[in-house]
Amino acid sequence: MSHFTQPVSDYMTREVESVGPDDLLPEVVRILERFNISAVPVVERGELVGVVSRTDLLHVGRRNAATARRAPSLLVPSHRVHGLMKRSPLVVAPQTPLATAARAMARARVHRIFVVENGAGVVGVLSTADLAAAVRDARVETPISVVMSSPLLTIKTSDPLSLADQRLEHAHVTGLVVVEDDWPVGLFSQVEALASRDLPRDTRVDDVFEQALICLPDSTRIHRAAAFAARLDVRRVVACRQREAVGIVSGLDFARVVAGP
Repeated sequence: MSHFTQPVSDYMTREVESVGPDDLLPEVVRILERFNISAVPVVERGELVGVVSRTDLLHVGRRNAATARRAPSLLVPSHRVHGLMKRSPLVVAPQTPLATAARAMARARVHRIFVVENGAGVVGVLSTADLAAAVRDARVETPISVVMSSPLLTIKTSDPLSLADQRLEHAHVTGLVVVEDDWPVGLFSQVEALASRDLPRDTRVDDVFEQALICLPDSTRIHRAAAFAARLDVRRVVACRQREAVGIVSGLDFARVVAGP
């Protein structure tokens, strides 16, 4: 699987939304939700100086909720970006091989890496969705049972948002499989957590979870799983064996395939 020698520029997204250090965090939330992305680069005078992710926003929302004098919710305060952003984000050059970029992403457990060119600042971003497209195009035959993450981390449709958010935070994952009668029916990820930030924490997961979900036999070739995910615009694939969910394939799993041994 180490044949992913194509340059990052072949798969990167060239249109990159950005914010400045003095922008407010609610503006970051707006951009993430509008463009369905997980992080935004912070650019000052054309230079990449940091990154703010959905994870960062959820963390500050939890801290803010802990001190709120009303029904708790994941409130995102109107603070400046520079107070939350992480400095020195991962970067690569456009000519960097896909495998090298994927290895850096898998090692750091991030879902994107920014592409920077001397004198031009940020010229693109490579996401795990882009890496899934590379897996699809390479027609990697490995079954998803080899690359999936297991066991599944789940939440019931009847559980409250407070429990879902707690599991996301403590398990250090970006998504939970939502189950009803022990069968997967959707996902509750950081996307849904951020979108439901102003709802009371006793709101049922049933009211907010994402129903777009693919369940495939765990013998399915990884390139087919990547193609299904791209065609149906879903973020994760649940692996099943004899009508039992046994694992999940996420963006980071696609990154590990591209990274190779």
